[in-house]
Amino acid sequence: MKARIRNRHARGSMHKRQGKRPEVRLNMTPMIDVVMLLIVFFLVASKFKSAETDILSLAYARNADRMESPDVSHRFVINVRFADTGRGKAVVYTYQGAVYAPESDSDMERLFGRLRNFRRIYPDGEVIIRADGRVEYRRVRAVHKLCRDAGAEKVGFAVNPLLSREEE
Repeated sequence: MKARIRNRHARGSMHKRQGKRPEVRLNMTPMIDVVMLLIVFFLVASKFKSAETDILSLAYARNADRMESPDVSHRFVINVRFADTGRGKAVVYTYQGAVYAPESDSDMERLFGRLRNFRRIYPDGEVIIRADGRVEYRRVRAVHKLCRDAGAEKVGFAVNPLLSREEE
């Protein structure tokens, strides 16, 4: 008899549970926190991505040759970027992200060492100098001399070609 009473109580409690449904509420605070963190993450990540791509206003040249298939693995690109310091100084840095200041002898020695290392690994590799059109010529000439002193035989300049009326 005792077993029956227990079963009846168990069944009765189940009916009560099924009849009264619990109220389901979504806690929006953690969801809002996660969305805000994602927004901040993508904003910061997009800033880093834009910092990786450096927009230079390259000089123009009339007799510029177009590069055929660009093989980036055998190329050492040096960007000479205009620093808006008010004194017209330039900052030299490579596409790998290492920054070299032309006023610092130790920075130029480090760049020289990297060029020598590149020449050792890729004896036929070429060095491309991408100079901003606003940079003083003497700064670009100093980088070119550094490349020649490091043993680079193929040194080229990246420029914007001046298009003639027929090519436009």
